[in-house]
Amino acid sequence: MGQAAHADGWDGILDPGERVLWQGQPDPAPDFTGWRLSDGVFGGVFSAFAMYWMLMALSQGPGGSLLGMVFPLFGVPFLILGLKRAGGDRVIDAYRRRRTWYTLTTARAFIATDAFGRKTFAAHPITPHTMLRRDGRNLWFATDPGAVQDGGTAPRIGFARLPDPSHVHDLMRQIQAEAQ
Repeated sequence: MGQAAHADGWDGILDPGERVLWQGQPDPAPDFTGWRLSDGVFGGVFSAFAMYWMLMALSQGPGGSLLGMVFPLFGVPFLILGLKRAGGDRVIDAYRRRRTWYTLTTARAFIATDAFGRKTFAAHPITPHTMLRRDGRNLWFATDPGAVQDGGTAPRIGFARLPDPSHVHDLMRQIQAEAQ
């Protein structure tokens, strides 16, 4: 994409002379890589039991009392853990990807997300010093050092699950070469 994309929504965002080179979205399909059927069965049974427990606690509690309304809520964390184990986290991740947009300009990479009532918009400069890392269908170009916890590594930032990562990688290399 070129100037048309710039004229339609990028005024006030792009620097003078900066133009859009590419726009796209990650693959929205759920990624069940590494997921096992045993995880789904265990998570499903765990979730079903948590739901059963919550319903039984709700039906046995004193009608209308605060304790009768709060006690069943103790099952909610177990329900969430079971659903996550059954593959719910992968479905949520797929939803987030459907609501994510990528843009590459002659100077920056933009990632915009509008999911779960929260909008984010981040710009990352692409310079000759930007370390580009390609991992399958993912193209990483930044890290988030502020998100490091317990001495771990900084989470990677980039364009994930691209349909054509080679094309975007080549464009980024071109941006780096032209900036030198």
